[in-house]
Amino acid sequence: MQPVLRREHRGLEADAEGTLPTGLTLRLANANLAGVSSLPFFIAESDAPAKRAILRAAMKLFSDYGLAATSIRDIAKESGYTNPALYKHFASKDDLALYLFEACHRRVWARCNTAIASASDFDAKLSAYVGEWLDLVDEHPAVMAFLSDSARALWPKASPPVTRQTMVGLARSLVREARKHRRGTSVINADIAAASLQGTLGEVARMVQVGVLAAPAGRWKSDLVALFQRILA
Repeated sequence: MQPVLRREHRGLEADAEGTLPTGLTLRLANANLAGVSSLPFFIAESDAPAKRAILRAAMKLFSDYGLAATSIRDIAKESGYTNPALYKHFASKDDLALYLFEACHRRVWARCNTAIASASDFDAKLSAYVGEWLDLVDEHPAVMAFLSDSARALWPKASPPVTRQTMVGLARSLVREARKHRRGTSVINADIAAASLQGTLGEVARMVQVGVLAAPAGRWKSDLVALFQRILA
């Protein structure tokens, strides 16, 4: 099995979503919660050791090699558990992949939604959103790569609660906020503007992951915010 792209991650896996504690910045809130649990955010505290190992192995292989090139046998071998142990937790490879996809998407969406909600005006909301996305790219490269690479196959299978929470929907909320604060001077279609914003963020993530743009992704925040401010002006 030849890797599509080897993506390595070292360091603490943050576990953060929900409402910001009073008096803490978004980054401090995430850092504070990260200290509570070192689990990747696609693993729950209640997950059994075998399930944790299977999820870690599947994420690594799906991110490195893609869904099509990864088999149940590969995941079992990587996790150190047998095929029957894997089937105890997931009915199939597709079931496992969809579980990971939904868990990761919910957490990414929640963090970005919280970032927007934590700010009071358009410029602050835009900056918070872009910053949070880039932080996720730096903190969880395998997760962000997996979500991007598998979206075409798994998004149509996702449950309604997941598909109602879209990243382009968050981008669209920023477009509406821009027009409210800037009195709708932009003539760009709102859906096109939202797609441009989210599509650019996704492409920047891929370019950082393959080395076309220098890491960390966060170094590009000011350039991206300035670009989007011009697009949405």
